[in-house]
Amino acid sequence: MVKLNVQLSKAGSAAPDAASSTQGAPAAGTLPDGDPRILEARNVTISYSGNPAVRGVSLEFPERKVTAIIGPSGCGKSTLLRSFNRMNDFVEGVGIDGQLLYRGIDIHDPRVDPMELRLKIGMVFQKPNPFPKSIYRNVAWGPKINRYDGNIKQLVEESLRKAALWDEVKDRLDDSALGLSGGQQQRLCIARALAMSPEVILMDEPCSALDPVSTSRIEDLIFELKKTFTIVIVTHNMQQAARVSDTTAFLELGKLIEVGETDQMFTKPREKRTEDYVSGRFG
Repeated sequence: MVKLNVQLSKAGSAAPDAASSTQGAPAAGTLPDGDPRILEARNVTISYSGNPAVRGVSLEFPERKVTAIIGPSGCGKSTLLRSFNRMNDFVEGVGIDGQLLYRGIDIHDPRVDPMELRLKIGMVFQKPNPFPKSIYRNVAWGPKINRYDGNIKQLVEESLRKAALWDEVKDRLDDSALGLSGGQQQRLCIARALAMSPEVILMDEPCSALDPVSTSRIEDLIFELKKTFTIVIVTHNMQQAARVSDTTAFLELGKLIEVGETDQMFTKPREKRTEDYVSGRFG
């Protein structure tokens, strides 16, 4: 089985020492501007029962940056996002062509364990989905079942602090997570993901069900998290994409229309379709 901290020499074939352990992460490829890439899609087409939802998308994601994926409803944003930690494996009739890479490793290589992949690439969904357990157990559950051998209480506190939730819940860790507000539940789900020590956090419309105050807190949190983590966020909110992301990719009808630095995408887009979308002419 391919270890996810070991570089493959090329997709589908392991380097001679691929079965051995290495120190630290492998050298990642670099984007034209020098940013290391951690995720990459190469000519990816994703279909449901033969109907393409994503069409020939090639896209790179720089490390420790926020990349926003924008586009009209049904354009394939969430489908592409979920593909990076193989959540689409659970969808009947899905087919994927092309390559999806994590640190140069083809994530569909048969030797890659999807469970290990999801430890490296966590996900936060559109609607908060805390477990019907205590706040503490929500955060501790994942590390425990994965045989975490450190100080679990310390890990729970650190994860809640990183999610900017500790001060609000530290005196009621045994209370049900379902008693939290919507914004608190979403931050708890972020803490739950952080407890697994991922490198990448995928966020699928994380603020769409939240009030403006909770949305602002999540956005502030994203700014802090990108110091340590790579974040990919799908959003319909153009203002949010402009506020939180470093890079923006625009999809329409499953195709990548344009990708670039967020300031450029929102002020001087190269493509007329991008300009029409970000200015609100359609969508």
